[in-house]
Parts: sequence; C-alpha cells; structure tokens
Amino acid sequence: MYQYAPILKSKKLLGLACACALAAVLALTGCAAGDGADAGASGAAGGASNAATQGEVAVTVSVTMPEGADAESQSAEVSIPADGTVYDALVATGWAVEAADSDYGKYVTAINGVANGSQGDMSGWVFTVNGEEVMEGCSTCTLAAGDTVEWTFFV
Repeated sequence: MYQYAPILKSKKLLGLACACALAAVLALTGCAAGDGADAGASGAAGGASNAATQGEVAVTVSVTMPEGADAESQSAEVSIPADGTVYDALVATGWAVEAADSDYGKYVTAINGVANGSQGDMSGWVFTVNGEEVMEGCSTCTLAAGDTVEWTFFV
C-alpha cells in the first residue's frame, strides 16, 4: 500500500488544482456576464439610434428568399419592446407574415408569400440570431439591442 501513496498525493493535488481552476473560470465568467449585462442595459437606456423610446431596442431583421421565389431578399432595422422576441421583430418589419400556434409558441409558416412546403415537403423557414442557431421558438427567443435576426428558407 505504501507504494501507492505518491500516486494518491498527486491525484489529490491534481483534483485540487482542477477545482481551483474551475472556480477561477466560473468567477471570471460571472464577472464578464455582469459587465456585459450592465453595458447592454446602459446602451438601451442611452437610446439606440433608431429606438423610439427608452423601452425599445433596435434590431436588424433579414429574410433570404429561395431561388426563383416571387419575393426578394430584404433587410430592415426595426424597433421592438426591450423584452421583444424574434417573432415581434419579424412582424415589426411590416412584411407579410403568417404563423400558427404550436406547443413551442408561434411557428412561422410563410413570409412574403413564400410558404413552408412550397419547395418540397421538408422546405420551410428557419432563423438565426447573431449568426447562431437558436434552439427555442421565435416567440420565446428574446432579443437585445443590436441583435441581428436572419430568416432563411431551407430547401
């Protein structure tokens, strides 16, 4: 048993070092998230360039149409409530939007006349926020000032 003592000591030291490193990462991450949240809040309170009131934020929404569609790809900057969602931003563009209620909130079925299923059974609208896929519904995904939403027709 004596021959395993150095191994046990090194495992304990390694475990302690990992725990300290994890604590440091969590502490730094918490500080960074706090700073970013404060900056975002002050930026919204300071008034985004096109926001109508302090309770609104400006976001950009774009729509990429499939090849051969009767509608063109578009982009617009809109103002939505500070707790506004991806769906709110899409509707704020004034584009023709059709949606159905689902277990996950609103489900966009058509934008500017281009409907899900119109280019094959699996075709339909998907969205990203700031270039990243979002794993929640468009009516539950909230946006912050400066966010960019891109709707793309998936074929």
